[in-house]
Amino acid sequence: MVFSVKKGPGMSWLEKAKSERTSITVDDPKIMDKLKMLDLTVSDLQLLKTLQPFVKKEINQIAKDFYSSFYQIDELREIIDRYSSVEKLSQTLAVHVMDFFSGVIDDSFLERRVRVGKMHYKIALTPSYYMGTFQNLQSSLVQIVFRLTVEPAAAERMICAINKMISLEQQIVLEVYEAEYAENLKKEYEEGREDLRSAIRQVSSDLTQLSAQTHDSVHDLLNHFSHVRETVHQSSEEAERAKGQASGGKIQLKQLFSQVNDASRSVREMGEMVQNLESSSQEIGRVTGLVKDISEQTNILALNSAIEAARAGEYGKGFTIVSQEIRKLAEETNKAMAQISDLTAHSADVTVNVVGSLTKTTAIIEKGMAESKQTGQKFEDIIKSVDKNSALSGEIDQYMDVMAGVAEKLGQGTETLTDAANQLMEKL
Repeated sequence: MVFSVKKGPGMSWLEKAKSERTSITVDDPKIMDKLKMLDLTVSDLQLLKTLQPFVKKEINQIAKDFYSSFYQIDELREIIDRYSSVEKLSQTLAVHVMDFFSGVIDDSFLERRVRVGKMHYKIALTPSYYMGTFQNLQSSLVQIVFRLTVEPAAAERMICAINKMISLEQQIVLEVYEAEYAENLKKEYEEGREDLRSAIRQVSSDLTQLSAQTHDSVHDLLNHFSHVRETVHQSSEEAERAKGQASGGKIQLKQLFSQVNDASRSVREMGEMVQNLESSSQEIGRVTGLVKDISEQTNILALNSAIEAARAGEYGKGFTIVSQEIRKLAEETNKAMAQISDLTAHSADVTVNVVGSLTKTTAIIEKGMAESKQTGQKFEDIIKSVDKNSALSGEIDQYMDVMAGVAEKLGQGTETLTDAANQLMEKL
């Protein structure tokens, strides 16, 4: 589209712009500094105002195209659908952009920019999207200048004026956005700070209570350690006494073992003597039997002698007396041998019983000796166990000291943590 503008003979766009009525009525020194920095003057406003009727003809289409590109981005589309519509936003944008070409910069103009900045923060339109979309708007406005039959010098100044106005717009809006962001951040910081204070107060209170409980627990624990240490010491003393008794018992057992060995040796010697006695008894029995046989033969001889003496008559009387004496002696010898045989047989029976008793006694002694050896080993085991318990008691005593130290440090650490929490709360 090409616009044809009727001008007086020889009148340029720059000359025509001088006739436009514009004004800058701003009291805010910061805004004045921005205007000076941008070199945005009344002359720029006059040039922009000469473009007002041409921009007005296209502003609705420019606004629709602006939001059409805007709507293609998912995140921006969600913002539009959540808070408004393309039609309403297009109408608002058209009115807002036409302010650029009104020729007036006053407090109302600035207030409308402030509202836009606050709205952008409210709907979470980030500065990057805002800057990007305004670049498209800037291009559309510059295209209008290019389509006009404007001399190059005027076109250059018009485009420069458009850029200055858009830059002013962006500075104001972004500063408001940043101020809103900073204010909200400060508010969140204060809320977070207060929440943190409240949390620290609660933690400090809990820590104080915990410190008191820990102190009591540590005190009880130290008392318990002391009781355990005392018990361990008593156990060690009892173990030492048991060790002493076991050592004494071991010595006595050795003495008893020695005595039992002596008794066992004596029993074995008695057994040998009894066996010798049995052998002697057997020999006596053999001799007794032999004497008995001799006595019986002697008795027979005496009987025969008496018969022969009787035959001899008067001459055999003396021999008869001798025979009678021999016979009497043989009978007495036979009786004595019978008694000896009875005594020998009885002695053999007694010897058998004695041998059996000695055998049982030997078995009992040997069993007692074996049990004594086992008992001695048990005494040795008791002594070793007591030594181990004594060493363990020493280690337990050391562990008790270490644990007591840890418990005391735990109590001190809890108090330090409570003090640190109080100091942190004071600094917040």
